[in-house]
Amino acid sequence: MRTNIMDLTEPVARPAGFAPLAYGFRPFFLLAALYAAGAIPVYLAWLSGLGLAPQRLPVIMWHAHEMLFGFAGAALGGFLLTAVPNWTGAPPVAGSRLGVLVVLWLLGRVAMVFIDALPWPLVAAADLVFLPAVAIAAAPALIGAGNRRNYIFFVLFAAITVANVLVHLDAGGVLPQGRRGLFLALDILLLMITVISGRIVPAFTGTFVRQRQPGSAGITPCPVLDRLCILSMVAVALLDVALGDASPVVGYASLLAAAMLAVRLARSRTAATVGTPILFVLHAGVIWLVLGLLARGAALAFDALPATAALHILTMGAIGTMIMGVMSRATLGHTGREMKAPSAMVVAYGLLALAVVARVAGQMLDAAAAAHLLLVAGVLWTAAFGLLAAVIAPMVLRPRVDGQPG
Repeated sequence: MRTNIMDLTEPVARPAGFAPLAYGFRPFFLLAALYAAGAIPVYLAWLSGLGLAPQRLPVIMWHAHEMLFGFAGAALGGFLLTAVPNWTGAPPVAGSRLGVLVVLWLLGRVAMVFIDALPWPLVAAADLVFLPAVAIAAAPALIGAGNRRNYIFFVLFAAITVANVLVHLDAGGVLPQGRRGLFLALDILLLMITVISGRIVPAFTGTFVRQRQPGSAGITPCPVLDRLCILSMVAVALLDVALGDASPVVGYASLLAAAMLAVRLARSRTAATVGTPILFVLHAGVIWLVLGLLARGAALAFDALPATAALHILTMGAIGTMIMGVMSRATLGHTGREMKAPSAMVVAYGLLALAVVARVAGQMLDAAAAAHLLLVAGVLWTAAFGLLAAVIAPMVLRPRVDGQPG
């Protein structure tokens, strides 16, 4: 029985079926990439006055919601449904059961697009059901295997669902805490990245280093440092909820979390991975996380730069890059391919990095330059995830190339 998250790309053999619904990563990673590419042009069009932007939820909040709960939600669903069989040895959620989860995610996206035209309770119900449904689908395997180490994901899925409830209560005029809900969701996603990267980055990098340097010890685990990183991110989330996202105290907590993560990153032998994009992209996600927390600390504690610049380093940089890295690596591994990023995938990594730079630079300049760079960043983001979708679509829609099930 496997219990470690590092086994995400070591598939458990299961009976073959309809390929797009044979494993959780197949539909959800493709949907995440497609939605990341498609939602941004809609947002930019609404922002510029083209089309009927939603009124029940301000367009900027709609954008944030769909990136955190729509795009990242699909990626989370695909991740958990793919990891659990490898943690437990249980059969994956597949076939019609997986198809129901896909439909639930799609219903949520449709409801959010037509948020003004549909009754508020219906929109909320359609959007809120997906993540709890994924957790319920994954629960029997985790609980049955006694896989307590990964019960934390149930807590995190519950917390991000609560955050989504706050957004919908705001949209319905019941409780004006939508902004707090969005920042709670952001903090939970950053906490997930902290947990996941703390397992997969040293594991994959250690294996890579030992293959390149026989006899090398790889990366020595440091459980105390891992716990400090996690606790520091938990502190950021709790302070964010208690004091609000503009509090200087949150800024100081962010600086502390950045310091903990920077120490952990320094032990991860990042330099050795620079020439291996499929591995370096995971390190890049952590680098963006450290930079984003530093920027958030500088913005909130010292007013040294716009808080929105820090926000986009964390969302586009850390969350976007880590999602892209995990999706591309898991897709290659679970479809029986060599663990080497195709050239188009590497281009997607580069386009995403340029999108982050453009977006952050725009927020440091005057309004005219900001408007132009917002468009540039949107085009680059859309191109990055559109290209990723084009690369992984043939992989996830067809059976494994090695003829094995999964």
